[in-house]
Amino acid sequence: MPRATPPGVPGRPNAGRTGSVWTRLKRRQRDMRLPCWLCGQPIDYDLQWPDPGSFSVDHVVPHSRSPELREDPGNLRSSHLLCNQKRGDRGDGPPALGLLSERW
Repeated sequence: MPRATPPGVPGRPNAGRTGSVWTRLKRRQRDMRLPCWLCGQPIDYDLQWPDPGSFSVDHVVPHSRSPELREDPGNLRSSHLLCNQKRGDRGDGPPALGLLSERW
């Protein structure tokens, strides 16, 4: 009997945050030991969920808005669990530097 495909992810059984692909992507992101892309502070990778300072994988473009990017490595960033939760699915990332005063 075939597995059910999650909504918004055609042809990908077990897609999302529980499948083997997601597990590999999360491990790869964690192994990079990057700082939080939202606040810029270091992440204590020894902390375990649900500690607010623990590692969490954040989607730049929230998967609720673009399910096709759910497992795209280019759409994933390291963050603190609390920073990820505060951001929610708004889709706004860290502030940009703004406009340059002149072209370099």
